[in-house]
Amino acid sequence: MIFEFLKGKIDISLEKFNFSPGEIIKGKVIIDLKKPIKAKGLKIGFYGIKIIRERVTTAKGTPTTKTRKEFIHKFEIPLDGEKEYLKGEYPIEIKIPENIPAQPKIPKEGILSVLIKGTKVLSEAMGVSFRIQWCLEATLEIPMAFDMKKKVFVNIG
Repeated sequence: MIFEFLKGKIDISLEKFNFSPGEIIKGKVIIDLKKPIKAKGLKIGFYGIKIIRERVTTAKGTPTTKTRKEFIHKFEIPLDGEKEYLKGEYPIEIKIPENIPAQPKIPKEGILSVLIKGTKVLSEAMGVSFRIQWCLEATLEIPMAFDMKKKVFVNIG
């Protein structure tokens, strides 16, 4: 957040950043504010975002790229409730589901096999590609003001 330096900061500290499905993400959310702030609560979210890029042609015939995002996984838990926040550490443990969607893999087979299977390579040839981005986001919900947020990205594979 742009004005975070005025209020203080919120941070996420993790034991590591590379995970496999089924592992537990361990760490803590750290709040260090310059003065007490009354907030609705503190929560942590674990999100999977599919980022889709499409090559399209405009009405004038100009090729362009459109990017859109959609949630494929959304998990949120409260860490603390409504109160005045100043400083604190909140432990987090989030289990990554076993069946979590993985990044698409480019097959080693020939092009005919790719065309038959309809994989990522085929979709790229048709102008569509995607990747999955995983992140944790801590949010201090402040009434009638901008929430304080911190996002960290993790790798799952």
